[in-house]
Amino acid sequence: MASPNVVQLKPTQKPSGRKVRKASKAAIIRRHAPAIGLGAVLVVLLYLSLNHLAHGVQIVTGCEPWQATAIAIGLDLLIVGLECAMVVTAGTRAYKQVARFANPALIVAFLWSAGLIAFAFSATTAVLWMTIVAASLGASIPTLIYAGTRACAALTIESRRAA
Repeated sequence: MASPNVVQLKPTQKPSGRKVRKASKAAIIRRHAPAIGLGAVLVVLLYLSLNHLAHGVQIVTGCEPWQATAIAIGLDLLIVGLECAMVVTAGTRAYKQVARFANPALIVAFLWSAGLIAFAFSATTAVLWMTIVAASLGASIPTLIYAGTRACAALTIESRRAA
């Protein structure tokens, strides 16, 4: 039964607000290029660090090359992983818990890595000034990886936010 006094209303169309634009490939590449470029540089530095760190471990311990490489991978990737965890959790409630364990582990891993790479760099020379320069150069590689990882993680997070 239809009532003569009931009028069926037509649904009104809502005005479409802002159109959702899809970012062009060039914009996506432009936004992510700094993080990609820095990441590529970090991969090269990590490769060099792994080789020299493995050489330093092998000199000190006399272990097999595969064991020295495994230790080197563990130390360098521990530094990168812990630093990424620190950057990702910055500003969250988890930061304090992560930092409680990550900071001491970062210091120990960083010191071992820098020391063993410095030892590997300076092991082949007997001239004092060359030994000092080689050890300084060797110790600076983990520092560069650390700083680069922080910057790359921050760039990656920021490029995701801009999307």
